[in-house]
Amino acid sequence: MSQVFGRAFITVAGKRYNTKEGASLKFGGISREAVIGDSGVAGHQEKIEAPQVDCTIIHTANISLKEIQAIKDATISFDTDNGKSFVITDAFNGPAPELSRDGIKASFYGSQCEEV
Repeated sequence: MSQVFGRAFITVAGKRYNTKEGASLKFGGISREAVIGDSGVAGHQEKIEAPQVDCTIIHTANISLKEIQAIKDATISFDTDNGKSFVITDAFNGPAPELSRDGIKASFYGSQCEEV
């Protein structure tokens, strides 16, 4: 029986972060949205979406919020426990990292995502 994706391992600019369960990847690229008219679906419109990784990084004394916020022009590797890997290039930190008791909420975006 095949293993189903359950855990993600996230490496940003060569540094693997210890993340909590629930990390996600949006592949990016062309996104389509239905255009609705009075008589139903008229067709669709396309727009480009950036690849995105959302995660909660476990906060320890050796994790720097300033370092996370400064990430730009990086490569992100999103590796799953079922053997699939995705690489985002030209990646950067989006909103300022948010620290709470649960950890550091971080979002990263990039120019392209490839399944490797």
